[in-house]
Amino acid sequence: MESADNALPELVSAHMLRVLQRLKDDGNMAAFTAMKAQLYETPAERHILPAEIRDPLGAHRFQVTARAVHQYKNRILVLTTGRCFANCRYCFRRCSQIKEAGFVDRTEQSRICEYLEHHPEIQEVLFSGGDCLTGTDDQISELIDVFRDAHEKSVTRRYSEDSLLIRICTRAPVFCPERITPQLIALMKQKRPLWVIPHINHPVEISERYSPESFNALQMIVDAGIPVQSQTVLLRGINDSVSVLSELFHKLTSMGIKPGYLFQGDLAPGTSHFRVPLQEGVRLYEHLRQELSGLSTPVYAVDLPGGGGKVNLLQLDPELMSVRIRKEGSSYMFTDENQCIWSYPF
Repeated sequence: MESADNALPELVSAHMLRVLQRLKDDGNMAAFTAMKAQLYETPAERHILPAEIRDPLGAHRFQVTARAVHQYKNRILVLTTGRCFANCRYCFRRCSQIKEAGFVDRTEQSRICEYLEHHPEIQEVLFSGGDCLTGTDDQISELIDVFRDAHEKSVTRRYSEDSLLIRICTRAPVFCPERITPQLIALMKQKRPLWVIPHINHPVEISERYSPESFNALQMIVDAGIPVQSQTVLLRGINDSVSVLSELFHKLTSMGIKPGYLFQGDLAPGTSHFRVPLQEGVRLYEHLRQELSGLSTPVYAVDLPGGGGKVNLLQLDPELMSVRIRKEGSSYMFTDENQCIWSYPF
């Protein structure tokens, strides 16, 4: 099926243009091709499979305000903005209305605060988008303060000594390392408890040779004592090899960054050319685990389409997982503890 409904404008940051030029000048065409594929549109994006959906994670099922998603008991996701430093071609929010939105305004902040006041079970807020670091330091500081104030106003809080934990989910160190300033570092230290969750897919993105600015930006965060845990998307033709992923995860660990998740590709429209078949991903991960220490090995997970949530794909073995799995036709069928069934195609 061909469609333009999933069209995502090309947006490449000045820093990534410099990285691509360095790779080209150095004759490192394998890495150049891998990095370029993440950033530039191809005709393959116009091919939409029947299983692909505009809201692949089923966020609408858990949307409690226009910008807040409460899917997991103790944490809430806030879509702070639709703006990004660059557009990843595999973006699972490529069809979301959030892509047109600016930084969350005070009216919407008030709605989220009201929700927080009535939900004392929430202990963490994830700042996502878009990329929250496209906002100013003042905007981010104010957002943290108003949410923490709302958290403290809840009269039935179970965890009276806990401060609301903030997660900054961002591609800024990779796409716009100049955004990681001493002032931002000072702000993040002041606002602890806070974690930085950078999205990093390829060793080039943190290479001291090709992207020293990104390496230094991340090292500044680590050196400031701010905890960092990465996330990575498994992408066909980009990082779907044991050698690339083992280099990436070992490098991250050596920098003081804990590899958190390796995500199976989501079923966003026009992204099938990026997705590694699930059974191939599991085999790759099993080989990867043999190359890395436990410290350097992320969790391999799939976000089940339509709102099934994250499932650890350590092994496709029902006895080891919280869900039952069976093969049916051209899909894996996941049955959760509530007997809901979610499918993910081979």
